[in-house]
Amino acid sequence: MLFKASAPGSMMLMGEYAVLHDKPALVCAIDKRVEVTLTPRTDDLIRIESDRLGLHQVFLKDLSIAKPFQFILAAIQHYHAKINTGFDLKITSQFSHQVGLGSSAAVTVATLAVLIQWLKLRMGTTDFIRVARAVVREVQGVGSGADVAASVMGGVVLFQAQPLSVEKISVSLPLIAYYAGFKTPTPEAIAWVKARFENNVALFRHLCQAIAECVVSATAAVREQNFRLLGQLMSMHQGLHHALGVNLPVLSSMTDALCAEPHVFGAKISGSGLGDCVIGLGKLTGDISLPATLTGVQRIHVNVSMEGVMCEAN
Repeated sequence: MLFKASAPGSMMLMGEYAVLHDKPALVCAIDKRVEVTLTPRTDDLIRIESDRLGLHQVFLKDLSIAKPFQFILAAIQHYHAKINTGFDLKITSQFSHQVGLGSSAAVTVATLAVLIQWLKLRMGTTDFIRVARAVVREVQGVGSGADVAASVMGGVVLFQAQPLSVEKISVSLPLIAYYAGFKTPTPEAIAWVKARFENNVALFRHLCQAIAECVVSATAAVREQNFRLLGQLMSMHQGLHHALGVNLPVLSSMTDALCAEPHVFGAKISGSGLGDCVIGLGKLTGDISLPATLTGVQRIHVNVSMEGVMCEAN
């Protein structure tokens, strides 16, 4: 018998950094998914085959977390005590883990979902988010769980880490995404910002509060589908990213080029910054105009996915 699960990637709309300090955030699932298929074995071998990462094999008794399969192995390790036999995992992804888009959360959620299905466990949505967030934190040490919530629920999600609160808003947004050509791992970016404000803790708190106020106003704009206001708030949020120090010249060029387009309402960094992606709201008739030196920038076509994690068995 085969067990399958898939989960969408995600993009942060609003709330980066502040969400790590118990402020709200807006995150959305995107229409690029990670699919995990589990086939039980009769021996004790765990065989993981990924179209992006390659092959990894380990016996159940020797299970440990190892790169680049760390999120998959951590998800398996979470249920180690309940697993009695080996299995084959086949993982296919519609997007590269090198461009962000919540790939770590998506593969974690899909792997946990297929294991829960195979092991015949019962779990509510909120508990699932807690488990997946714990797995991600086990691997990278930090993480609000906002991307996990989007992968589980789909749509646009209003998220708060503590106390854990999640609300799905079933609204489609006209998103535009560009990848800078490189990314800084999220834990490194978080550590960099922490060090930057080590002697200015009060200022950092004020910035987090300003970000939270952007999120509150943006949530109302999302509910009303007021894209013009939402775009304006995104551009204001981008200014706060700059104040945090996670903006770079290439990211400024990308957001400025997006905002110069007549049918784009606003743009900002999506995620922890220092590379990775920017996100715009609106429509493009062609491509943005960038300096010739920015050769690594590429557009990523994304839409909001209303479907979160999905499971099937056959």
